[in-house]
Amino acid sequence: MRARVLIINVPPPIAGVSSQAAGFVGFSQSFAKPVEFASFADFTRSVTATTPSLRLALRGFFENDGTSCWLALAAKADLSRALEALAEHELALICSPDQQNFPDAAKLLATHCEQRRDRICVVHSAAPSVSIATHQPPVRSAYAGYYYPWLTVTDGKSKRTIPPSGHVAALLARNAPASTALTGVLGVSQTIDETDSSALAARGINPIRSFPGKGVLLWGARTTSQDSEYRYLAIRRLAIFLEHSIAAGLRWTVFETNGPALWAQIRSSVSDFLLATWHGGKLLGRKAEEAFFVRCDQTTMTQDDINSGRLIVLVGFAPVRPAEFVVLRIGVWAHTP
Repeated sequence: MRARVLIINVPPPIAGVSSQAAGFVGFSQSFAKPVEFASFADFTRSVTATTPSLRLALRGFFENDGTSCWLALAAKADLSRALEALAEHELALICSPDQQNFPDAAKLLATHCEQRRDRICVVHSAAPSVSIATHQPPVRSAYAGYYYPWLTVTDGKSKRTIPPSGHVAALLARNAPASTALTGVLGVSQTIDETDSSALAARGINPIRSFPGKGVLLWGARTTSQDSEYRYLAIRRLAIFLEHSIAAGLRWTVFETNGPALWAQIRSSVSDFLLATWHGGKLLGRKAEEAFFVRCDQTTMTQDDINSGRLIVLVGFAPVRPAEFVVLRIGVWAHTP
């Protein structure tokens, strides 16, 4: 008697997407497509005509354990073109140490990130020193982190003051704590005391402070947004991680029929991924139901969605307090029933 073999299709587990690559835009006389560098030595061998701010920012990126970056060069009117070129690459964040040379740079950087939804930008002040009393971020965005003041670094046998973007980008790319000391920095362009620090932080400005015996430290990790859900860069970056991991992990659904059986598989697959994320310490809650929830059923989709094969998954995650959820709406495609 021949044995019968039952084949059960089990969807692949969702894996967390990972990218620590940073995108840089440098000021130049003409546009140049992005090139990837894995070290400062790679950069210096390939590029010679750059501004001191860009050169020293890239050095600072790799000195602070940045692992990979893509560099696009742009003339004054070409920032948008450079950002479009960087959109083709998987990046965790973008910045321009030459931001002060491009019109409306902070707005363009933030808009790029808002449209992409897969990266944040690091922006800085147009000058090394700005009046604390009147200082405001140049853009309000849940995808932008604004850091102040500038940094003093060595440049050969002399010193130079440069924007903090490159050094900060390295720490953010590797998820270093907000109070991490910057490597290769001698000081800051303006001393920030506790009173100044509190005033700046309240406006969405992340202070960079110098402490005797401790060095120069990042002293904040906020976005410039006034949306309380996305006040902190860590929450925005966690949302990016979850949204893109889940969307990538559900690509197999394009071959499945959009109906209750598929919805149950999706709920199980996404719940397993979020359970692992919770066990990894990225979500808060004593119990799993306090850390996240997953919904994919007729309450998350209209009949038109179902008929057109559009799947809508609602994911809530608790990054700050148990059972206080930030909600993501993730759309993917499947066959129509």
